[in-house]
Amino acid sequence: MKKISIIAGISVLIFTGISVLTANETSSNSEYEINRTKLVQQTPKGMVFVEGGTFNMGSTEGDPDEKPIHKVTLSSYYMDTYEVTSADFAAFLNENGNKKEGDVLWLDIEDEDSPIQFVNGEFVAKVGYEKHPILEISWYAANSYAKWMGKRLPTEAEWEYAARGGKASKNLVYAGSNNIAEVAWYDENSDSDTREVGLKKPNELGIYDMTGNVWEWCSDWYDEMYYKTAPELNPKGPETGKYRVLRGGAWVSIAKECRVQARDFGYRHDAFYLNGFRCVQDAK
Repeated sequence: MKKISIIAGISVLIFTGISVLTANETSSNSEYEINRTKLVQQTPKGMVFVEGGTFNMGSTEGDPDEKPIHKVTLSSYYMDTYEVTSADFAAFLNENGNKKEGDVLWLDIEDEDSPIQFVNGEFVAKVGYEKHPILEISWYAANSYAKWMGKRLPTEAEWEYAARGGKASKNLVYAGSNNIAEVAWYDENSDSDTREVGLKKPNELGIYDMTGNVWEWCSDWYDEMYYKTAPELNPKGPETGKYRVLRGGAWVSIAKECRVQARDFGYRHDAFYLNGFRCVQDAK
């Protein structure tokens, strides 16, 4: 039997229960694939293409600020494969200086935990820490570095979507595994220090260290109640706030703090020994 069914103005031929796409639908799918291929081919060096999509953000198993689970739809973007390293940030400082913003220096270079030092008029990563993630930097520093690179900080939603593996997500507890030791440096295996980026297993998208090593600054203001009113399409967080969002857990974090849904926050001026970042870029 063969019949023509009209659904929402689109003709679909049905042969023994098998649908055949019309020319318009085939053309639309073809255009989508062509555009997607273009975006993938344009992926900047050191970044991963994160194809936009819809996911359920949040959790009912964590802290109250992870509730409620709510639907989020994101446009496509690119994300850094690795956390920004000490060598990366030293290059930024050598071009721009260690400026004061928000009444604090970008890098608290005087702190003993700073992975960068000033030697002979130049900012250099300490020996052995060149490929470790930068830390002891304020939110202002992360934001300014991202702009210097022609990028930006990820929104909290973009961060969680990428950590979950985007469209390739396997609904894992941590970014790339249900076994935290496979993907993260955390309190039980870090030996009380950060580690070189990229040594652990990546997640489904090929992104490393989204669980553990250092907490990562996001662009959003933090509000523990935000999930109750967040828009579905490309949420960017509250318009104002006291703290900025941090995600992913750090080398001192317990496993619960490293789940892909777990949230944390910090003052923008806090240059802390646990906080680093990575950048994103719009895919156009």
